[in-house]
Amino acid sequence: MKDQPVLFYCKDGTLYPVSLTREQQEMFEMTVSLLSPLKVIFDKPQGQAIKLSSNREGK
Repeated sequence: MKDQPVLFYCKDGTLYPVSLTREQQEMFEMTVSLLSPLKVIFDKPQGQAIKLSSNREGK
């Protein structure tokens, strides 16, 4: 997985990953670029990232 900003939803203190369409991901990346430079707090990790989706044939 590449280093990049990701979007999460917090419900009752638990973080859930938000799935974005390609268009939404592009808009999210553009919005994040407006906040550049990002202050990444490397000494407070929130967990291990895993890929929940995969490319299926023809999709």
